[in-house]
Amino acid sequence: MKTFSIETLGCKVNAYESDQIANILRARGLTQSDTPHADLRIINTCSVTMQAGKQSRQTIRRNSSHQSKTIVTGCYATSDEETVRKIDGVDGVITHHQNLESELTRLLDSWLTEPLAVSRRPLPLLNDHQDRQRAFLKIQDGCDAHCTYCIIPQLRPNLSSKPVDETIEEAKRLVAAGHHEIILTGIFLGAYGQPTALRRRQPQDTAIPLARLIDALCTNVPNLRRLRLSSLEPGDVTPHLIDVMKSHQQVVPHFHLPLQSGSDHLLHKMNRQYTRTDFLKMADQLNESFDRPALTTDIITGFPGETDEEFQQTLDVVNQVKFIHIHAFPFSPRPKTAAARWTKDFIRGPVVNERIQHLTTLAQSHSHTFRTQFLTQTAEVLVEKSNDGSIPHGRSERYFDIHFDSESAKAGDLVKVRIERVTPTRTHGTLVNRPLPILV
Repeated sequence: MKTFSIETLGCKVNAYESDQIANILRARGLTQSDTPHADLRIINTCSVTMQAGKQSRQTIRRNSSHQSKTIVTGCYATSDEETVRKIDGVDGVITHHQNLESELTRLLDSWLTEPLAVSRRPLPLLNDHQDRQRAFLKIQDGCDAHCTYCIIPQLRPNLSSKPVDETIEEAKRLVAAGHHEIILTGIFLGAYGQPTALRRRQPQDTAIPLARLIDALCTNVPNLRRLRLSSLEPGDVTPHLIDVMKSHQQVVPHFHLPLQSGSDHLLHKMNRQYTRTDFLKMADQLNESFDRPALTTDIITGFPGETDEEFQQTLDVVNQVKFIHIHAFPFSPRPKTAAARWTKDFIRGPVVNERIQHLTTLAQSHSHTFRTQFLTQTAEVLVEKSNDGSIPHGRSERYFDIHFDSESAKAGDLVKVRIERVTPTRTHGTLVNRPLPILV
C-alpha cells in the first residue's frame, strides 16, 4: 500500500480531522493522492442533515473498488454505523466513540507489515494543511447543549478543549509552514475551556477561557497575520472577549453568528440559549466595537410549525443585522432528536425553498451594499487556488472575495488590493503591491 486519498464532507472540524489523519498516514510513509482510486481511501462523513447523510452514502459508494481499502469515519459513520458496514467495498468503520488513531492503527497493522506507534494524545498536532491557504485549528470538541434539531450531542457528547500550550505550539507550526491565517474551530467554540456547553452550568468567570486563548495566540505566535473565529453566540460575546479581540490586530473584523431563527417562540422550541433581543444586542456590540465588521449567519427554514409571521420575524432580524452571507438550509429531522418527533408540524413543499431563496436574495443585497462602501479603499487579500484558470482571487479580512489581475500572485500569497468595482455578485480590484513575504 503506497497511496491514500481523503474525501471530506461537512464542517471545518471534519476538514481539520481529515488533515490529522493525513499527517498520520504520511508519517507512515504513504503518499497522498488526489484520485479516489488510491490504495487506501478514507471517507470522512457528515450527518448533520438528511441530505448530508445521503451525500455521505453516495460518496462511499462512488468509485468503490475492491482494489483499494476503504475506511469510513465521521458523523455519518457514527450515527448509521450498521448501514455503512453493509455498503459494498467498505473495509473498516471508525466512529466518534472510538480512538481514531488507535483504530486507524489497528486497521493499518492488519494490512501492512510495519507497526505504527500510537501517540498519547488522541490525534497529533498539525504541522501543515495540504492545499489550503487558511489553516483550521481545532481547539474544542463535543456538545451537550441538545438543541432539539441537532444530532451532534449524540455523536460527540464528550466535551474537551486543547490546552493553551498545545494550541500555541500547533499555531506556530502552521505559521512556519506558510499559513498567514488561522481559523479557530470546534463543535461549540464558545464552550472552549468549559465543562459544559450549557451556559447556566458554566462557572461564572469574567475572564472566559476563549478570550485567554486568543490573547495567548496573538501574543505568543510570531508572524501570525490573521486569526478568525469559526462562530460565536450571544453568550460567548462578553465585554472581556470583545476587549481582547479589539486589542489584537490579528483578529479579523468578520464574525459568524448562527441565528437559526428570529422568532423567540422558535428559538425556545429549538432550545437555543438566547433570545432575539440577545442576538441583536450581540450584533450591536460587534458593530460598535469594530470598524465595519462583516457578519454572516446560519438560518434554518421550515422548522416544525414555523409560520409566515415567524419567518417574517427572521427576515426582520436579517434586515437589522444586514448579514453579508446566509447559510440557509431546510429543517431536516434527525433520528432520536426531539424535533424529529414533531411530524404533524413538518413543513413541506415549495414554501421552504421559497424562504431559502428569499434569504439568499436579501443576503446578496446586503453584501452588495456592504462591499460598495469599500470602493477605492485597500484590502488585504489571501489568494486562493483557482482550478479553472481564471484571474486570481481571494478572501479579504472581512471575508468577501476579491478578484484582481496579476500574473505573479499565487495561492497562499497575502497581497494588497485596491477595490475598483463592485457588482451584485463580485468585487474587483487592482493589485497594489507584490505578495507580502512569509516571515520565518
